[in-house]
Amino acid sequence: MKIAVTGATGVLGQEAVAALIAAGHEVTGVTRRERGIPVIEGRGARAVVADVFDQKELTRTFRGHDVVVNTLAHVPIGMAAMRPLSWREDDRLHLEASVAIAKAAAEAGAGRLIQESTIFLYPDNGSEWIGEDEPLSVRNQAFKPRVKEMRAAVDFATSGRTAVILRLGQLFGRDPQTTHALKAVREGDPILLGKPENYVTLLHHRDAGQAFVSALRARSGFYNVGGEPITRSRWAKDLAAEAGAGKPAKFYTELAQAVVGTRLDVQRRSLRVSSVRFMSETGWRPLTGPSTPGWSRM
Repeated sequence: MKIAVTGATGVLGQEAVAALIAAGHEVTGVTRRERGIPVIEGRGARAVVADVFDQKELTRTFRGHDVVVNTLAHVPIGMAAMRPLSWREDDRLHLEASVAIAKAAAEAGAGRLIQESTIFLYPDNGSEWIGEDEPLSVRNQAFKPRVKEMRAAVDFATSGRTAVILRLGQLFGRDPQTTHALKAVREGDPILLGKPENYVTLLHHRDAGQAFVSALRARSGFYNVGGEPITRSRWAKDLAAEAGAGKPAKFYTELAQAVVGTRLDVQRRSLRVSSVRFMSETGWRPLTGPSTPGWSRM
């Protein structure tokens, strides 16, 4: 198939491009800047510079493609996420670019849209499992961009078209966020939010890349995509092992966690998320877990 990938220079986008190329597909990586061209071509794809906010330009870019994969995101690193202004770029990508991408994909004649989303839209559910039918917790205005993005993907799924929305687990691997966390662990600084007994559902970037390939055979709908959920206390030990630190990663104090704001408060939630539906539908399986040695270098 001929597939266009937006956000192709990001960590997630690069993994999607590499996995799709390895699966034998013809891939066009979309970048907003000229400097992204060698990154995309280095993964084996054709690179196209396009404005992801310009629906007409995107329609021309997507013309002749069977599938459009949207991986666009720009998440602030570490506690910088406490500053509302640091989310402006990420918000705009989900609020405006994702909508333009979905509309352009339809106008260009693509039959399938695969949209990246997140499990952090779910409410805290303690030790109970969370499936795709669990009501979302998105009433706060901060979630408006993600909600509008989802609606655009759902609107795409008409006239015989297919929209697959992947609610990805907390990503870990070679990304800046995880690199920042490992550095904090080595230096003995607090890095974890929530309570030790709370659950976290992790997803390695390579497994996320493979999920986009598997999504090519999924029916329209929402799918959770993550590994086996573990407690945050377990994750603290796994982070320490990967960082080569003698003690588990530290949690922020309750006082510090009380003032993190809506953006980071979602990371305090206990999210024991089930990916059974996606695995049953597509045969996808995660291969790299937090206890896999060397996962930060893969």
